[in-house]
Amino acid sequence: MMQTEHFQIRADVHTHTVASTHAYSTINEMAAAAEQTGVSLLGITDHGFGAPDAPHRWHFHNYKILPRRIGNVTMLYGVEANIMDEFGTLDMNEKELSFCEWVVASYHTACVTFERTPEKVSQGYRMLCDNPAVDVIGHPTTAMFPFDYEPVLKLFKEAGKLVELNESSLVWKPGALENAKTVYALCKKYEIPIVVNTDAHYSGLVGKTPVAEQLLRDLDFPAKLIYSLEPERIMELAAAKRGIRFTE
Repeated sequence: MMQTEHFQIRADVHTHTVASTHAYSTINEMAAAAEQTGVSLLGITDHGFGAPDAPHRWHFHNYKILPRRIGNVTMLYGVEANIMDEFGTLDMNEKELSFCEWVVASYHTACVTFERTPEKVSQGYRMLCDNPAVDVIGHPTTAMFPFDYEPVLKLFKEAGKLVELNESSLVWKPGALENAKTVYALCKKYEIPIVVNTDAHYSGLVGKTPVAEQLLRDLDFPAKLIYSLEPERIMELAAAKRGIRFTE
């Protein structure tokens, strides 16, 4: 269990840059902010092709030119892919996802047309679990995409998907904080690993998760299940899955 009244996430692996046009900072600005807030692993995950403001596919193809470290921050270059339907279909195929080192998969209202019932959303999540490219289930507490929490969360664990606690959703999405109390109580009960991310769209928000931290304190959530506290655990996952070398 957590032993301190405050904890600092050291890995923030869901953030957006100006490549997503409703975000406002560059990669260098995001990395500088990460260093200032004690984040040593930063994930850049601009939106996949299904989002209205997604970057061109070359944005992801060209990740190879970017440095592994910026200042004292280790960089992880990925995508927030959009779940497009009730069948767990992503907006990027296997080839396109192969250019990415980290994949967050999320539902967004701008990307779907199906009736968002708990049955259909749950089905989408279940089918998404069959996609080996997905590392994280993005902001699953939004009221706009209800699902059957207990069975689906247990399936996320079985499929090796980290469940995201998203600071931005807790702050800005109606109903997300109340839903999160249920979701992460279940994650604690079933020992489901989570990752705490900012989903920062501006450099000043990188690494800052006060609402998420308070929720986890209130739940007395086990530190061993919070991968964001130990960047090495996330790097081990990425290295094992994709052969990424974080050190020379």
